[in-house]
Amino acid sequence: MASMGSLIRAASGLAASQNGLYVTGHNLANVNTPGYVRQQSMQQESNYLTIGQGKRDLLTVGLGVEISQIRQIRDSFLDRNFRTEAGRYGFYDAQAQAIDEIEAILGEIHGETIAASINDLWDALNELSKNPSGQETRGIFIQSAAIFINKANHIAEQLEEYQHNLNNQIREQVNRINDLTAEIQEWNDKIAYYEASGDHANDFRDARNLALDELSQLIDIQYHEDKIGRINIIAEGHTLLSGNYVSKIKLEQATPKNPFVKPVWADTDTDVFNMNKPVGAYYENDMGKLKGLLYARGDKTGNHTDFTEDKYSGVEGQMLPRVQAQFDFLVNRIVTLINDALSPKKPDGTFDEDHAPYDLEGNQSGIELFKRKKHDRYAADGTYIEEDSSDRSTLYSAGNIIINPEILEDYDKLALNKTKGNLSDNTLIEEIITEWESSSMMSNPKTPTTKLSIGEFYSNMVGEIGGLGREAVQHLKNQRTMVQQIEGQRSALSGVSLDEEMGNMLKYQHAYNAASRVITVVDGMLDTIVNRLGVVGR
Repeated sequence: MASMGSLIRAASGLAASQNGLYVTGHNLANVNTPGYVRQQSMQQESNYLTIGQGKRDLLTVGLGVEISQIRQIRDSFLDRNFRTEAGRYGFYDAQAQAIDEIEAILGEIHGETIAASINDLWDALNELSKNPSGQETRGIFIQSAAIFINKANHIAEQLEEYQHNLNNQIREQVNRINDLTAEIQEWNDKIAYYEASGDHANDFRDARNLALDELSQLIDIQYHEDKIGRINIIAEGHTLLSGNYVSKIKLEQATPKNPFVKPVWADTDTDVFNMNKPVGAYYENDMGKLKGLLYARGDKTGNHTDFTEDKYSGVEGQMLPRVQAQFDFLVNRIVTLINDALSPKKPDGTFDEDHAPYDLEGNQSGIELFKRKKHDRYAADGTYIEEDSSDRSTLYSAGNIIINPEILEDYDKLALNKTKGNLSDNTLIEEIITEWESSSMMSNPKTPTTKLSIGEFYSNMVGEIGGLGREAVQHLKNQRTMVQQIEGQRSALSGVSLDEEMGNMLKYQHAYNAASRVITVVDGMLDTIVNRLGVVGR
């Protein structure tokens, strides 16, 4: 039966097909848009109209089709898994990059390793033992010492420079987290506004999810969507975003008189991360690039005074301070081993003339080979200027040591003879060699009874760094695989397939044409009924 209702039903088919074509075209247009999730026009049968009264002659007639929603094809479970694994990837990516940089700094400085300069110094010391008074052997030893300390200083400076580079990266990541939080809040407002009026906000949701993906790589987050479509976020156990409330992260000094910064919650003035807590896969808190950068940089520049039983726990879990402490402990050992032999001191801290060696001119000058840049070995009253961990300029640390200019100017002032006038006396040098070879260095403050020689300590240190690198790289590879697998699953489900969309386009085009044909037929029938039959009726 031709009627206006038939036209309405056919028109609903036109509208539904047109909407399907619109959605399909939108999908095709965004096939290369990052973060875009394909959409689907969901159709359902419209209401029914019942014609007739009572129990007889009832006729139920459908009113056509209507669009129930335009939905996104995404899996929230995959999204959560992706963000969890991406957070771990961000953490180990920061760790692995830091280890790579540390190994590069320690491994190769201007074509020669620090190990080679230590070996050269050792060889020069042995040659000096054969001819303590020779200008050539003295010169080679002093120049080898200069090369060693220059390389040690350069490594220390490079490590600290990289530490400052990490500090800048931390600043950038904190700013990015704040920007992403504000961005997600803006998308929240738009989504809530449009969806409250019955419209869909799928493109806004795509943008918000893309920002959420990036945020999850930077900091450990948990989130949920409320009933009006807003995402609320908790980061590191702290409310980052809830409704209209946005918490920001600010930067403060990590420690007093320190150029390094730490992230702090602006609303509570509490640290975002507890750096005293161990971190790793075992503790299930290895999440976020920001945390990875913080634990790589540490909160201070380490030195040999941190390589002690009572202070080592403060740098053990922090990558760069730990390496700096180990490396400086090695440098300090070599430096003080030689200095203490050349310029001995009494238990009361004064210069020990009774055991001081003689130079080629027969003087007990007490000149040290390795000198602190701003401090002599002894004060004017002959008292040893002690190292003070709170004042870096007093430390015999890499970066703060030079070869004594007096010895560089005159090799004869290098005091090596225990017996005055006996220029061939190599007793002192042999004592240095014996002490060098002895197992007198603790391998780790946590196991202070385990002792190593200088060579063994360096090998052990390099082995530990290599172990950290292998562990970080293995974790990174595992996380990269996990992220790629989940992203592949997300893409297979949510990505735009050109073949599928072209199929949909043909389907909706045919449905549109069919609905148009129905309208044409009904229009013709109505024209016949109204115009032609009407004429006959007259």
